[in-house]
Amino acid sequence: MKPLVSVQTVVEKGVGIMRSLFIFVWCTVILIFTCTSSFHDLIQQGVLRFRWDGDPTFSDFLSPLPYVLSKGFLLQKLGHIVVFQVLTILLLMKFRSHMIILAMTASFASLTEILQLYFSRGGRAFDIGFDLIGILLTLAIANILRIKHSSRIDLNN
Repeated sequence: MKPLVSVQTVVEKGVGIMRSLFIFVWCTVILIFTCTSSFHDLIQQGVLRFRWDGDPTFSDFLSPLPYVLSKGFLLQKLGHIVVFQVLTILLLMKFRSHMIILAMTASFASLTEILQLYFSRGGRAFDIGFDLIGILLTLAIANILRIKHSSRIDLNN
């Protein structure tokens, strides 16, 4: 008698669930960092506060990059890049289509910046650009690795 479900199928489903869980947890961490009223207070003092602004100033979203780029500012932007690189890596482990991953991550990046306006933070369009740098860089590296890996496969065996 043949089993209804193979062990391999059960393991594959478990791996898929774990990957989904990691993605969910990482997105939750991003949203907490996005919506806390003071990222500085969260990092420096461990203070997590949320302050809702039902009438945000949407013109702030289109503010340009500052003229003087401080070390702290550049570290924050590096954080944007790295956070979305990690999200992209997690999604690459779950999905095959780079276009779907790009659409998901770019949409999530946009959502986080718009949400910041409602949580008394400075959501900025240029931050989406920094998020996209991390996303596109990771997808490009994944594509290069996929091409190198597939070129090493010997089809004669």
